[in-house]
Amino acid sequence: MKSIILKAVILFIVFSVSCGKEKNAVIEVENVIKSAEILTFKDLSNQQKQQLEYCCSYYQSNWHDGISFKKENAYFVKAKIDNNLLASLTESNTFSKTELLNYGNTYLYGKYHNRWGFIGDENDTIFETEKFEGHRIIEITRNGNIDEVIVGPLVEKPKKMYIEISDSKNYPNLTPEYIIASSSSKN
Repeated sequence: MKSIILKAVILFIVFSVSCGKEKNAVIEVENVIKSAEILTFKDLSNQQKQQLEYCCSYYQSNWHDGISFKKENAYFVKAKIDNNLLASLTESNTFSKTELLNYGNTYLYGKYHNRWGFIGDENDTIFETEKFEGHRIIEITRNGNIDEVIVGPLVEKPKKMYIEISDSKNYPNLTPEYIIASSSSKN
């Protein structure tokens, strides 16, 4: 009888440990970037234009040899991001989802986090303009779980954007991306 009770207790412990492990919720990565549209310099507000006072160079091979371009000829992308889904993707051993959402935009979009990437018409990567950030964020406006983000200047017109997640504890191989069409249709 003691051996049966002992076996039952061991099975209960093994069963409890195996059932206690939470599975990650399925993330619909295609819903992270809700929309994106291309802007030009003339579409920016005066305040946004002033932020571009010291601008604009891109870097093809290293961060010492920048190639200048006129900000008036640059492109910008205004995207709507589901910050809740992005925080779920970005959660790491260093930053919890709560920290990413509640401690300012720097945790979710700042230096060394979630780099923006853009693909041009020739399927080439559009060169970055900021050494640590990659592509500059001109403005972030939060309304509930949607962040409206303006990124740029970009030296060429993008046809696709993506968010490169720097460190994800639960979803290491997911990359949100969005095809930017002239009608701003979703991919």
